[in-house]
Amino acid sequence: MNTTMRTIVLGIPALSKLSAGDLSLRRAYQLKRSIDAIQKEADFFSQQRRKILEKYGTPDERGDIAFGEGQEEKAIAELDELLEMEVTLDIPVMVIPITEELRLSVNDIELLAPFVEFKEEV
Repeated sequence: MNTTMRTIVLGIPALSKLSAGDLSLRRAYQLKRSIDAIQKEADFFSQQRRKILEKYGTPDERGDIAFGEGQEEKAIAELDELLEMEVTLDIPVMVIPITEELRLSVNDIELLAPFVEFKEEV
C-alpha cells in the first residue's frame, strides 16, 4: 500500500479509536499487525519532526520552540515536505463488516479509508 506520511499522521487517532473497540479475534490481530507497521512510520515522522524543529528553532524554558526571523517559514516548508513523503506500507487494507459493534465518527471513517474498507457483509 502506498500512502503519504500526512495520511498516516492524520489516521493515527482514528486507528487508535478503532483499536479500542471490540473486534473479532481475527480482525483484532490484523489490526494489531497493521498498527505496528504504521507506528514505525509515525515514529520516523516524530524523529524527523524533532530534528527539523531543532534545526530551525530553540526550545524555551517551557519547552515551546522559539524561531528566529525567517526560520519558522523554513521549518514549516520542510515539515510540509516531510508530510508529503510517499510511504510504502507492507500491509493489506483491512475489511471490517459494518455489523461490528464499533462507534466511529464520519471523520474517523474518512481517515481510516486508506487502511480499512467497511463493507455491508464479509
